[in-house]
Amino acid sequence: MSRQARHGWSSYERSNHKMSYLVISAKDLGEFNLRRNCQRCLWIKLHLKPLPYQSFPGIFSTIDAYNKRIVHGYFDRERQLPTWLNALGPVESYIDPPSYHKFSISDSDVRVTLRGQADGIFKMVDGTYTIVDYKTSKYTVNQDKLMGIYKAQLNGYAYLAERLGMYPVRQLALVYMEPITDHETASLPNVVDSGGFTMQFNATIVPVEIVHDTMIPKLMSKAREVYDTPRVPSFEEGCKNCQASSRFVENLIQSMPPTVNQ
Repeated sequence: MSRQARHGWSSYERSNHKMSYLVISAKDLGEFNLRRNCQRCLWIKLHLKPLPYQSFPGIFSTIDAYNKRIVHGYFDRERQLPTWLNALGPVESYIDPPSYHKFSISDSDVRVTLRGQADGIFKMVDGTYTIVDYKTSKYTVNQDKLMGIYKAQLNGYAYLAERLGMYPVRQLALVYMEPITDHETASLPNVVDSGGFTMQFNATIVPVEIVHDTMIPKLMSKAREVYDTPRVPSFEEGCKNCQASSRFVENLIQSMPPTVNQ
């Protein structure tokens, strides 16, 4: 653990820290929107990067990117969205989502730079904008537990979009793409060809409330407050991540040679 985590900052470090900007993604900001969040885990994620346990299977990112290409390709051919996105309403055009380097703003009041990269941005026929986020999974009750993160993530994108000229954002939605893996579908002859197999997906659209003007500034202030804490917070009772990391450190110490452990 760093000297900062153990003892806090020196006066010089504290001065430099106060002048620095916290750079955070809309997705990571979403963790501050959970009803129960561990201050220790949030502090660690802000200060210790990259974390060894933050890996994310690349296949899901690949599928999400492919989903975007399918939607854009269909619109280029048909001048409308695929039927499974009809609930969004009539679309005038799609916008290639800017990279997170460009989809970014800095708030000088709280010294936070918010950035992100939306999966889909559509300009509607009435001149408003719709932002969607694709999720490669089935929409279940367990997904509801993550809704606080997803709600803040999408509202973060709306907050960025409106301040970068895409105004007004009037619709946010999660698009869950559920893989169809039942035995009957897997047995169909047309899912297999000489190069491999294909997989079908069913879409479920979940609208998300637009509250970015009130939510995002509060969450950025919360993130900055945690970031400014000079010492890592104590373990929180009931936090599974804290329990796991504590056991890991204890096991690591016990496995060290006596000369190191003393």
